[in-house]
Amino acid sequence: MSTAARSLRHRQISPSNLHISSFVVAKKKAGTSNGDYSVLFLRAGDKHPVSFKRGKLLLPSTILSYGEKPRDAAKRALALQLGNSDSLQEPQLLTMQSYYGAHWDIVFLYETWMKDGSREISPKEPYVEAGFYSVSNLPRSEISEDHLEVLDEMLHPSEASS
Repeated sequence: MSTAARSLRHRQISPSNLHISSFVVAKKKAGTSNGDYSVLFLRAGDKHPVSFKRGKLLLPSTILSYGEKPRDAAKRALALQLGNSDSLQEPQLLTMQSYYGAHWDIVFLYETWMKDGSREISPKEPYVEAGFYSVSNLPRSEISEDHLEVLDEMLHPSEASS
């Protein structure tokens, strides 16, 4: 076993090195085929609390509060980040993901769809824009790297995890 692997094995989990999050992939039909859809992104404004995410596109997401159910966190993210989250269906668990980088991330990934006939989604501060982007033509350079990683794992699980 390598020195790095031994060091990771003996590391204690703490709030500083473990993030448990709920991400929501909000989808809108974009064509007649089931595979034709676009995904909602929010643009972080100048008041976003995480400076390196300012100006970037983000999926609706939040870190779970202690003891909070992941679905409740997903609903909370939608309610806090969108002006009209009632335009979306109830979030459904899609999958779980795990990443290790600056800290360990455990992600509960939820999916929701725009309700038929709903009005467009609007952002709440600190977000300045809400828009749907086709999964076949994502503005990859504008999406926050960690959110792009979550989306890529969802869209291409065997490629992203190898």
